[in-house]
Formats: sequence, C-alpha cells, structure tokens
Amino acid sequence: MPDAIPEVVLEVVAFNWDTTSSTDGLNLRRNATTGIVLPEWREGFSTRPEDSPAAYSITDTAGVQVSIQARFRHRDGQPGTIEVRAHEEQAGGNVLGRVRARTVTFGAGGQTPMEPFELEDVKLSHWGVGVRTVAWRWEYRAGGGDWKSIATSRHLIYSLVSVPKPAWQQQPFAPGNVEVLWTEVLNYACEWARGAHDEGEAARLVTEAVYRLGPAAVTYDCVGGGATHYANFGFDCTAFLERLGGGVGNGYYVNCTDCATITSTFANALGCDLWQSKMGWNFELNDILGIGSTTWQQCCPGWTSFSYHEVAFSGACGVADHVWDACLQVNGGPDPTTAPRVALLPTDMLFGNPGAMMYRDRLASVAGRPNCNPQPATRVRRVIS
Repeated sequence: MPDAIPEVVLEVVAFNWDTTSSTDGLNLRRNATTGIVLPEWREGFSTRPEDSPAAYSITDTAGVQVSIQARFRHRDGQPGTIEVRAHEEQAGGNVLGRVRARTVTFGAGGQTPMEPFELEDVKLSHWGVGVRTVAWRWEYRAGGGDWKSIATSRHLIYSLVSVPKPAWQQQPFAPGNVEVLWTEVLNYACEWARGAHDEGEAARLVTEAVYRLGPAAVTYDCVGGGATHYANFGFDCTAFLERLGGGVGNGYYVNCTDCATITSTFANALGCDLWQSKMGWNFELNDILGIGSTTWQQCCPGWTSFSYHEVAFSGACGVADHVWDACLQVNGGPDPTTAPRVALLPTDMLFGNPGAMMYRDRLASVAGRPNCNPQPATRVRRVIS
C-alpha cells in the first residue's frame, strides 16, 4: 500500500535568508553566467542536493546560533498551529546538525510565513573545509501527538574558512556581478582543502592540489616560451574550469602567472588572503621541477634564467612576506644549488633576503639572487570571468 500523502507540505528552505550577513548562508552564484535562485530549496524543483547549495564561513559562525528559514502549507488550506522539526537522515552525519522543533501557524489559505529555525549540533568548525550533503527528514505534530513525516530535503553545503576574499565579492549581490562566489569553483577548492581549519592550511592544500594537476591536466609552457594562457588580463576562470572538467579550456599549457592566479583565486574562495605578485628581473635559476615535469632543470631545456616569476603572495608581497608557488618545486636540500636534490613545494615560505636559505635562495642561483627581488608594484588580484 503506498505511503499516505502528508497533510503538511514543505514549500521552501532558505539558507541565505539575509544577503547582507556572513553568519547565515553566503551569497553564491553557479558560474559567470548562472545565478542561484533564492530560497535555495523549493518544492518540486530541488530534487538533488546540488539544486540547493549553501556556503558557510566557519570563522563567522563559530559561537553563533546558526539559523535557516522555511515555509509550510496545509494541503486542505486549513488554519491552525503545528510543531515542526527536522532530524538528520543519518545520525551524526550532517555538518549542519538538526533543525530544532518550533511551533508554526498557518494563516489564511493554509500557508505559514517564512519561519526562522535554529540549528542544533552544527559541526562546521569540527569538520573544517569541505563540501558535504545535508539530508533532513522534516516532521510535524499537532496537539502533542505523534510526529508525522512531511518530506526529506537534501542540500549541498560548502564550509569555508572565512568569507571569500577579493577578487571574489559578496556585494553587490546582483545578477550582473560575476565575482560573487561560484559554486563551480567551490566544488574543487573545498575538495582540495578538505578538512582545513585555518587559512594557512587551506592555502597549502590548494597549492599542492594545483601543482598535482601536472602533467595530466596542465604542464609548464616550455614550447611557447612560458606564455600566459589563463590570466593574460583577467582570470579566465570559466576556461580553467572547463579544463579541470576534462575539456579543452585554453589548452594544456600554463606559466607562473597562470599558476599564481589559479592558486590565489581558489584559495581566496575559501577565505584565504593571497595576491598575485611578481619578482624580478632577469635572474639565473637553480634546478627546479616545473609543474608537469619530473626532470630537475632550470625550468625548461636550454633555459638558464627567468625574466620574471609570479607567485601567490601574502601581505605586502615583499621580502618579509610568504609565497605559495604551485608552478614549481625547489631544492629543499641543505644546498639548493647542488645535489642531493630534495623536492620541496613552496607553501607559506618566507621570501627572505639573500643568504637566508628561504624562497629566494632556493629559486635563484647565487649569481641570480641580487636580481630576484619582490616587485610589490605588480601586486594584483585579477578580475574573474
């Protein structure tokens, strides 16, 4: 015998119910051309978790009562009062926990207004960065009777270290603002940095993931002389996402500007605070492992130097600041100019002065170090498209 149709209908669930706040769901769009309709979950439309996405800042929700909103309808259009709650489909498995029971009232026509619901046992801080499915079984009861089923709603929840940083924006939350955070970027960034609890850890994991894209998805453009393919003027994030998904994108080749832009943009989507900035000019190199390569050499066959190099940089992008370089591994051994060569990906590494055995010394040869200087005037966050 088929299940009885519930008398009460769950019409909508809203996570981003205040588009000016950072303590509820953050402002999102899917990509450069497609926005997200609010409320995120709608009866008859939201059949898959990805149909109802929401993102939360771990920092901004720590110690704060996290709430959602929902609206209900009585099939018979009857007024009255009921108690509503929602529990986890799998106990202990929801990053947003449970929906605390509360009383709602049907008005004329048998519909409630948008009602706030507090969440219990939220695990955003405990689980860290990630993208996870939340499944809630909604129930109601009248007059203290037995709980009855309403529906099960499923949602895709992104947890970020903090509110995304530029070039990503939260305002204005308008269809024409393509730099409002994209879920298509979070699908990768949240998996790359899964479990991270702070900006440093998230940036490190994103840097490592970008470097690991070589050689299957990308490799350094030795063929074209180190040309830029994804970050010439702004960041062609749409093309790069196509490449990540197995498509052509802007092709197989990348350079340091591409890698710096990809790293900082995807890390900043998680709330990190990185820039793209150059060093130079015309400095000789130690042997390195360029992205996509397994050969220790001065980046490309026949090369001895870089005219410039660009990395994801912190702060003022100077000598006392740190770099995250997904374009290459340096020699992390006792002497970066010679064997034994120990592959070391620069993540959160101090740029440093000559002789400090930090990033500058590991990238540039002894003769090249005086010319390998940070160029903070080039500090930028490229526009996303």
